[in-house]
Amino acid sequence: MISLGIAIKKNELWYSVIEGTKMENATILNSGKQNFQSDTSSKLLMMSFHSLFIELITKFHPDVIVYKLSLKANMKQIPYMHFSFGILNFLCNENSIPIIERSNSWITAGKKSKIIKCISHFSDNHFRTDEEMQATLIAWFEMGE
Repeated sequence: MISLGIAIKKNELWYSVIEGTKMENATILNSGKQNFQSDTSSKLLMMSFHSLFIELITKFHPDVIVYKLSLKANMKQIPYMHFSFGILNFLCNENSIPIIERSNSWITAGKKSKIIKCISHFSDNHFRTDEEMQATLIAWFEMGE
């Protein structure tokens, strides 16, 4: 199974691709960052997200996609923090890929146990940002224990 996790912050889309049959044997196939310009018009921004998501889906052929949904976005953040996931949900529907959202509160609930488990399991990987770790965490948890 291949699980693709996505976490977005201003001008950066972080992703992590996890492969395995369950959490204990999961490995990171790839992780990285794609840049976008949050200050462009909504139309151009959605076209950029469409291209970014198509690229990730085509490159990794995920069995499931999980994204971090920020529940504390302000008005200026909504186009890239929320509208973008409408595009992703549409593409997943078109390609019959299950899609799941995880909120910030899901990530931080029992924070120590989830984050410590993730960092411990992927101990050979040094996460560059919180978003990279969060994308890995949400993708990894979709493997099931």
